[in-house]
Amino acid sequence: IAFDMGGTSTDVSRYAGSYEHVFETVTAGVTVQAPQLDVNTVAAGGGSRLFYRSGMFVVGPESCSAHPGPVCYRKNGWLAITDANVVLG
Repeated sequence: IAFDMGGTSTDVSRYAGSYEHVFETVTAGVTVQAPQLDVNTVAAGGGSRLFYRSGMFVVGPESCSAHPGPVCYRKNGWLAITDANVVLG
């Protein structure tokens, strides 16, 4: 399983002895017909803002852009997914 957490999204794919391909995808309403690896976006990324509302943590859709991390970078930025990852190990 491949796992790529970027700033705004987390993408995953799978390798089970061979690469899985798809030949058509739709992104933001645009259909792309070309051979490509089957990669799926499944979650928010490390720069997605983390909020505490009604007794639980919720994510986004706001982004911290290039300044995440009061915990992980010891800055006065907004709380982000990256901070939760550091705290949780």
